[in-house]
Amino acid sequence: MYLPIRLQKAAMAVISVSILALSVVPTVLAQNQQLVPQLQVGRHAPTSYLPQARRMYAAKRYAEAARLYQLAIQMEGAGAGGYLYMGHCEYFLGHLPQALNYYQFITQNFRNGSECKIAAQYVAQLEPLAKKQTQTTMIGRATVSGLSGLATSALMDRFEVVRPVAGHPEVSPGTVASVKEYVRGLPPAVQNLLQSNNIKFCITPTLVDKYPAMGYQEGRGYDGYTYKRCPGMFKGDTIIICERLVDEGSNEVEAPLSPASVGNTFHHEVGHALDSCLGNFSTSEDYRHAYYLDIARVPAEAASSVSYYMQKSVAGQQESCAELTANCLGHGSYNGSALRSYFPETLSAVRKKLNID
Repeated sequence: MYLPIRLQKAAMAVISVSILALSVVPTVLAQNQQLVPQLQVGRHAPTSYLPQARRMYAAKRYAEAARLYQLAIQMEGAGAGGYLYMGHCEYFLGHLPQALNYYQFITQNFRNGSECKIAAQYVAQLEPLAKKQTQTTMIGRATVSGLSGLATSALMDRFEVVRPVAGHPEVSPGTVASVKEYVRGLPPAVQNLLQSNNIKFCITPTLVDKYPAMGYQEGRGYDGYTYKRCPGMFKGDTIIICERLVDEGSNEVEAPLSPASVGNTFHHEVGHALDSCLGNFSTSEDYRHAYYLDIARVPAEAASSVSYYMQKSVAGQQESCAELTANCLGHGSYNGSALRSYFPETLSAVRKKLNID
């Protein structure tokens, strides 16, 4: 299960997030600013998401801009321009493979527009960079074989999109496409492991659309909050991803989560799935030994930022294993840097088990 959004935001207040992207800006971005056109907003209401997104983008607040562009795509039909700026935001957040996915999506689905020409230039610039970034976190390189293509195809056939309950919005095609791209972006050895263990994927408007009763159950590690606030979980043999959360007080369905948030949730739940595929490694003696060494050294002033991963019994072990795995895959929550810093022994155990260089 993934860290609730409320706790992610609390952790952000005490963690400094470094931005990889600024150090590897492609030549096309640095020298050809004309390749980043201004979106034509048109006749939108003052509360339109597009103007807000543009302001956040201009202020270099890319995570917030990404969330607003996603809303503009889903609610205002921002189309190719919206997807183009989603790619820009993911790029500046350091998510090169995700940025490349957006640009490729434009070249495949908006072939007649000016955005396609712009996206094609970014694809040419980003493909080698994204490939290099992915290779640094490739799992089990020695096990990669020609079976990876078959694994991808098999995994694509294991998707369920949940129909919403009355009054809830349907899952957007954009979210489905994004999650499928995340699956395709997994290292081949990871895909093979998920495929051979019959792991499935489920995308739901909210968790209570999939499991209504969970709206009345307190979530593990949620400090009194229910699963209405849960953005995803791994249950049985299925990775479940939620597009939205439900407000605890009003019971209103909230706006869609940002693509970055959905991506972080996806990779965290993949971490749980891999843990299961590997015989629940997080509860093994080797993992437990490393984990207890680390939590004993976490400074008191930093404990609140990683408290979700220090839960009692096996919960803390399982959540830390999933999040460290997500980080090894190049993703993870906003407090991932703190987790890597305060859990070096545990991280080493995860890397060893997953055969990461």
